Amino acid sequence: MNWGNKITLVFVGFVILIITMVIFSMKQEFHMVEENYYEEEIAYQGKMDEIRNGNDWKGVVSVKQEGGNLALQFEGAAKVNGKIQFYRPSDADLDFFVPISEEINIPIEKFKAGNWKVSFNWEADEKKYFKEEQIFIQR
Repeated sequence: MNWGNKITLVFVGFVILIITMVIFSMKQEFHMVEENYYEEEIAYQGKMDEIRNGNDWKGVVSVKQEGGNLALQFEGAAKVNGKIQFYRPSDADLDFFVPISEEINIPIEKFKAGNWKVSFNWEADEKKYFKEEQIFIQR
């Protein structure tokens, strides 16, 4: 085989590789983290204030996997108004909300195994609060 044929084979192989990569990348699913990310960016300073308030919150806010349940504890829930968001980064269809209460136990079967973010959003004494925890559900 002469050098001209070798160059042609390398070029054809490269083209096939590029076409394969394009086809593979077009089949990948992706989910936007936020639907309205421009509006979210503008309100970012307010979000930073909520995070600071959440870090200063004196009550216990925790998420633990205990046996067959995911146990959430929110100390002081009686005097707040808010919700807890369960966010699955790899699949937006699995996201859901629950209202905040003192203790919540959710069966692990409700969750797909893997990485989850649990966001606490609440309001008390005319201040907004935000706290987020990352958990890994295993079975």
